[in-house]
Amino acid sequence: MSDAYVFDTEAIIAFLYDEPGHETVAALLGDVFAEEAEGVLTETNASEVFYLVARFEGTEADEPTAASLRAADRDVRTLERRGLSIEPAAWRLAGEVKADGSISLADAYAVALAHDRGATLVAGADDDFDALPVNVDVHRFRNHGV
Repeated sequence: MSDAYVFDTEAIIAFLYDEPGHETVAALLGDVFAEEAEGVLTETNASEVFYLVARFEGTEADEPTAASLRAADRDVRTLERRGLSIEPAAWRLAGEVKADGSISLADAYAVALAHDRGATLVAGADDDFDALPVNVDVHRFRNHGV
């Protein structure tokens, strides 16, 4: 693994909500927060984290509220203040990754940024990362879906 990490949405959600594998993500983020490693979240993945937190913290029907939108903003900004950078990824490379398989668009952006940075992609158990059209080191923080 490198000393630079690109986190996919699933990793950040696992960290925030103590889902299985959150300990592994917490350890990697701990290195980022201590400035011992570089940590990055694509803008696209940050948007996913934002809307998921807004839904989870919203109504029982997973509808966002003014309070849940503030909570989502607080969570993302706290990660950023502690050292997790939010950055754009190359749209064309993300498109090529997406065109090659069934990977989500946000995950394609994470792959593109990890590839361009020579960083390790921190991802869950999704098989979408098994056969990528670009060379990326993938660190699985859990081996099963939730």
